[in-house]
Amino acid sequence: MLDFGHSTSGYLLTDRREDSSKLVMPQTPSISSVPESNPTPSTDRQSAQAVDVLVAGSLASDTMCDHQPFHITAHSTSPALHTSNPSSISQSPGGVGRNVAMAAHLAGVNVVLASAVANDLAGLSLVDHVVKSGLPATAIRRLSISDGARTAQYVAINDTNKDLVVAMADMSIFSRPELEAADYWTARMEESKPKWVVVDANWSPTILSSIFAAAKACGARIAFEPVSIAKAARLFHKDNYFITSTKVVPDHVVSLASPNHLELSALYNAARDAMMFESEHWWSVIDSFGLSGTRSQDVLVSIAGRELVEQGIPQQCIQLLPFIPNLVTKLGRRGCLLTCLLCRGDERLRRPENAPYVLSTKFSDSDLGGLYMRLIPPSTEVDQDHIVSVNGVGDTMLGVAVAGLARGRTLEDVLPIAQEAAVLTLKSPEAVSPQVRAIQDRLR
Repeated sequence: MLDFGHSTSGYLLTDRREDSSKLVMPQTPSISSVPESNPTPSTDRQSAQAVDVLVAGSLASDTMCDHQPFHITAHSTSPALHTSNPSSISQSPGGVGRNVAMAAHLAGVNVVLASAVANDLAGLSLVDHVVKSGLPATAIRRLSISDGARTAQYVAINDTNKDLVVAMADMSIFSRPELEAADYWTARMEESKPKWVVVDANWSPTILSSIFAAAKACGARIAFEPVSIAKAARLFHKDNYFITSTKVVPDHVVSLASPNHLELSALYNAARDAMMFESEHWWSVIDSFGLSGTRSQDVLVSIAGRELVEQGIPQQCIQLLPFIPNLVTKLGRRGCLLTCLLCRGDERLRRPENAPYVLSTKFSDSDLGGLYMRLIPPSTEVDQDHIVSVNGVGDTMLGVAVAGLARGRTLEDVLPIAQEAAVLTLKSPEAVSPQVRAIQDRLR
């Protein structure tokens, strides 16, 4: 499953193309002028062609409500409950999948967004936006409102600091039975032949399973965006039957995940509850790390800091590595924690400057070469006064990171650039700042 010839690009970020015959696929204007259709909308005449990145994720209408009290005091930063609050309200196209796709597109790679909308005004508007943004709409499926489909909507309530207080989301369209068929997703992969497939957790577990199977059958590498605490658990849900406890490195499904620290805990708890850590396959990988005792704890503290270790963040990352061998845990103002497995021959195992980040190289009968962990600080400190919106910041970071990986760069190379792109979005009223385009040359 692995191409170990590409040792500089990191373990399992260079999956080889698999023989699909060996894979077991799961079974599984006016409003009236927008017909229900498969992904061949008349608004986009681009012929299907190979792309760098396919993003299978949500496309939604976002409503942002920023609390703006008449008089700001120490007790008025958050909106009051059970009453109306003065706010600044704006609407824009969004959705995790759309945001990731737009960020990767602005970063300069060929991208297609695979999503779904209803044949209503909101859906028509979103498809029109996608096309005008320069993305193909050929993989956006339109479903009939007569069958109960609703275009996805997301409403966020932010405090005076633009930090999220609460959000409400209607993402039911991404659990529609029409989207469960394995053949449907196989066709999307065959049309675009992506190097990377980014999947967000808005899909139901059954649909996730179909997407994963189709992506692996075409030889693509998979990145997973957990979306939220509740939805992160879908990765290890029993209905996501393409993910099993036996599929550990090098036979893993997901190559990269980008949770925040809360979503990381949700992934860990879901894997534990699904008995993923009871597998002999999992234990054989974990045992090969040779990590135990006080010394290992001291090493983790030296890399990640005592606070993160006390929260269990690096430990949870390590436990998940057999299933997800590259984890980028977003830590807000502290930056991100990169945890990954390296293959034998990886240059980072030989470079003296990387020695402090290599936790273990004790792998005997294995193609594994080392366990790597590095805390990457934020590229820029942003004053509170310069923060316009936190919406889409993590999505921007993932989109740019995957764009860099699709160009053959390493995670260490692309993460600082992706963090800078995230800062641009932090200072923008849009879910993905148009200024992200400025970083294109740095990814080449």
